[in-house]
Amino acid sequence: MAYKFTIKGIRRLNTQRVNEKTQRLFSHDNRVDSISAVWKTPGDDELGRMTLVSEDSSTQGVTIKILFNNNIIVELPWYASKTDVQICYAYLNALKRIHRAARIMGDHDESVTLTEDDMEADWSRRRSNMETVLEKNEKSVLAGVVHDFHIDPGQYRMIADVSNIVDLAFSDFIALQWGCLDASFVKEERRHVSDDEELSSVRVIDNTRKVFIGACRYVGMMKENTCKMIEFDRFCALMGGQKEFQMMDAAQACLSPIDSDRWYDLFHAAEGIVIDCFRKTFIMRWNTDISNYQLSEFEDAMKDFHNEGFYYDWSIWDYQKAHIGDHFFMIRTGKGRNGIVMSGTIAGEPYPDEDWSGRGRRVYYIRLNLTHMIHPDKAPMLFTTGELSKLLPNFNWENGHSGELVDDSTADHLNGLFHHYTYDMRRMAEEKGLGEDLQRYFKFKWS
Repeated sequence: MAYKFTIKGIRRLNTQRVNEKTQRLFSHDNRVDSISAVWKTPGDDELGRMTLVSEDSSTQGVTIKILFNNNIIVELPWYASKTDVQICYAYLNALKRIHRAARIMGDHDESVTLTEDDMEADWSRRRSNMETVLEKNEKSVLAGVVHDFHIDPGQYRMIADVSNIVDLAFSDFIALQWGCLDASFVKEERRHVSDDEELSSVRVIDNTRKVFIGACRYVGMMKENTCKMIEFDRFCALMGGQKEFQMMDAAQACLSPIDSDRWYDLFHAAEGIVIDCFRKTFIMRWNTDISNYQLSEFEDAMKDFHNEGFYYDWSIWDYQKAHIGDHFFMIRTGKGRNGIVMSGTIAGEPYPDEDWSGRGRRVYYIRLNLTHMIHPDKAPMLFTTGELSKLLPNFNWENGHSGELVDDSTADHLNGLFHHYTYDMRRMAEEKGLGEDLQRYFKFKWS
């Protein structure tokens, strides 16, 4: 059974022509499916890498690696769907037709043919692989092109009215990949849920959007800023009767927003560990007197604010207390107009890196997802450190470390004040006809 095909003898690959020919060969028998090429980060010895998939029918896709030595590696995974096998053979045949000098070899450097019988044999062997998984008395995780597939053979053995559970498993694998694409993926958090256990895998949901809940030990249900940690199996049992809830495999689920009253009823009915004031707030600092980060860089970043994948990495002092989903405000200090210039949520776990100041300290950084970005000098209005000091005098807004945890009471007041500030900013800009300035110097988006 071939897992990896090696193609030699191509001096210069014509990727576009090969991909177009692959699509034509794949579609020759009246299939309407189209193939997408998803480019990936290449390895050290690779010039390029892509995965070919067909939406609604791929499980693992077909990976193409273009090496610096002009060889091409085509990988057909062990649990590829029938469509993936067809894509693989269409690609290999396309290569052979466009680059006639190409030599195609299998796992053991043997020459291979590309007949319909060969393709059927490769698909049959992958069905056998899935059958072997189902025959085992243990749960497994199979890598998928979008989501990993958590498979519990016991659940399939309990099904008596399905003639072929292998086909059902492949159908479930495919549905997992493509059935919840419109859902936001809930990031995993590592938390001490209770005093008597180590760090646990937690995924926190707040009922504001459709979400995909990956494998975890606990699901955290939010009610305002209170979180109830519920073991995953208990959470699934709680949600089992809700039309908005769907199990995607043995360990993952998809959940659409539920009516607020019903969500609160479910929250109160759930058995779990309650954590009040769950989401914390941190104050990041940008002291322009000492920072190597320049205002010109801030202005360049404002142009990219709405681009997909936009984020910031910034130093954090209280890194041991920070978690994904916590809130932050960036305060600009030093010479000039000072106040809140950014806000948003923490999007990654803290990590150590080189000291930005060059003094050789051990510095931790954290990834920030921005919801607001405000030019300190050109925005129509700024929530200044002077105002903060008057309204919230129990915290030092002028000086301190970057990434300092705020107490819960101050955090609640700050979030409320900032909400009013953003409302006043938009109203003032509208009344004074400053819409253009607002768009250029006051950026915001939903988290």
